[in-house]
Amino acid sequence: MNTLEYGMNSPPPRSKSRYSNGNTYVRNRKPTKFDIVELAQDLKHQVAIYCMNPGRVPKHWRYINGKPAIDYAAHIRDCITHANLIILGSDLQSERHRLQTEALAYCEILQRQLLDIIAECEGATHDNMGSITEMLSKLYSKTKSWIDSDIDRLSNKES
Repeated sequence: MNTLEYGMNSPPPRSKSRYSNGNTYVRNRKPTKFDIVELAQDLKHQVAIYCMNPGRVPKHWRYINGKPAIDYAAHIRDCITHANLIILGSDLQSERHRLQTEALAYCEILQRQLLDIIAECEGATHDNMGSITEMLSKLYSKTKSWIDSDIDRLSNKES
């Protein structure tokens, strides 16, 4: 840009606001990674690997305990993926919120199923399932934060 086009004392016109959401300057914002979809995918894979390990979940328990746990993890992944595809503020906003809360509900159900596996299968323990439960806990809290963030962003749009 040439300063002669705008005069010596006047700055060039701004095309963007200096601020993003809140009082943070755009230039000071750090890019954040929205990794909830990848986390849900990783959780599904870890649950499948764990449940298909005959040392942890014996074959005669897989249909009763292992398959439901894998299905719940897959359903969490699907709900999060579908909710992420819906644009915030669109006509489908209620569907997005429904999918987010359904993912939270399935997190609770998966947690109960994992506790059943620990109680009923000799090879399954809290210690060797620690990475899965930690991942599930992190996914739950990130999904909850995502819902809260959507509510805040929608309320700021309406104001």
